[in-house]
Amino acid sequence: MKRLYLKNNKDGIIKNRSFFSKLCGDSPFLVISTPCGVGKYKFNKIGYNNNNEMILEYVLTNDSTYKDSNNILHSLGKYYYLSATQLLYAFKFYASS
Repeated sequence: MKRLYLKNNKDGIIKNRSFFSKLCGDSPFLVISTPCGVGKYKFNKIGYNNNNEMILEYVLTNDSTYKDSNNILHSLGKYYYLSATQLLYAFKFYASS
């Protein structure tokens, strides 16, 4: 799999951010299998780490369908962070299934 790099110029970062904002707005929910069980997460916001790499923040939702949510919340917390590459891989996996 190719690694996604953000351009150092401001325009490249804005274009990437706009693409991911649209993608996450159209499909805001992810079902994620964690070491503590399976939980449903909703897209919250886009940020950048110290290396200027895009990070997408998801928040655990309280959905009664996913019984492990309380265990996930207690053990891992309510936030889940993905890199842009990880999110694209998740969508590729979802599209293939």
